[in-house]
Amino acid sequence: HRYAHTLKRWTERMDPLASAKKVAVVGNSNVLVGPGLFEHIPKNIAELFPKTSKFVIVSDKTVYGLYGEQLLKGCQAAGLDTVAFQITPGEKSKCRAVKAEVEDFMLGQRCLRDTLVIALGGGVVGDLAGFVAATYLRGVPVVQIPTSVMAMVDSSVGGKTAINVPAGKNLIGAFHQPRVVYADMVLLRSLTEKQVKEGLAEAIKMGCIRKLDLFEFMEKNAAAVLKQDPGVLATVIYSAISGKADVVSQDEKEKGVRSTLNFGHTIGHAVEALPKKEVLYHGECVAIGMVHEMALLSEMGHLDQSDVKRITACLKAYGLPTEIPEELKVEDMMAKMRIDKKNKNGKIRMTCVTAIGSSLPDPIPIAEEVVIKYLCSLKHK
Repeated sequence: HRYAHTLKRWTERMDPLASAKKVAVVGNSNVLVGPGLFEHIPKNIAELFPKTSKFVIVSDKTVYGLYGEQLLKGCQAAGLDTVAFQITPGEKSKCRAVKAEVEDFMLGQRCLRDTLVIALGGGVVGDLAGFVAATYLRGVPVVQIPTSVMAMVDSSVGGKTAINVPAGKNLIGAFHQPRVVYADMVLLRSLTEKQVKEGLAEAIKMGCIRKLDLFEFMEKNAAAVLKQDPGVLATVIYSAISGKADVVSQDEKEKGVRSTLNFGHTIGHAVEALPKKEVLYHGECVAIGMVHEMALLSEMGHLDQSDVKRITACLKAYGLPTEIPEELKVEDMMAKMRIDKKNKNGKIRMTCVTAIGSSLPDPIPIAEEVVIKYLCSLKHK
């Protein structure tokens, strides 16, 4: 027995995949969470996809410069016929034109249905590469290797893929579950402080809507999380992923409870979609959205003011913005909110948090005049 235990410990040190925490999402989609997974991914992919003949890494130029060559050479060393395509970093690449460029590259490489797409990057790369995989030859499998906190805790998990169009964010896309998501915290070391913080906004959101224990852990350990203490950060990421996986397993196609994941996104997406003086990342816009959606919910009697103050204080502890940029016009924000994906019958709907760690399973309608009155009141403060 002692020998078997020692052998297991030795094996886990040699192969972090053996000790990685596994989160089942839906169908055969799984997330592996743990440090040191990256260099073992090619071998794992070779074992999981023995009948696949072509492998396409999609990454952005910044991430590829950090990790791309290592992954490409690792795949080739594992006997995998692998090619790579690099996009320009940033949200502007999540568009029809760049999607077509990736597809044309794959067609030029004679990629057939026995192709695997490997998304290496943050949310933009994951969403774009996932959507390419969903539609290429009517669908090929994809694995995700997220390199940002945001992608690890949110966008890489659950199969949502999309591109942006002039009318708004993520309006053209598909549900396409990744076969595997490799969440290796070591890949986060190259991130800026701003990039880390914006991803943590989504973890705080998960705590607000359904995981009180996650919220309280983040509330008490802000300094350690921001310093990227390995154990503490792993706890946050694993808990956030588990929460999202639980939601997706209940409602893969967002017919009900999955909509709760959009807490902060109604106002947040409006802030994100409009031109601003300061560059705000997605998670920062969600943080702003959470604060002001909570204020509306509190005015309507759904959420106690003490919870609003507590959540706002937690967001501020992580250095996240909470105010809507003053240059944004109410009518422009309303125009964006009117095309939000949660809306039904022409009515704006928001996720309704009723207490920290608890929310209603379906978004609730909020009258436009109530939202307009609230946004206008901010202009006069």
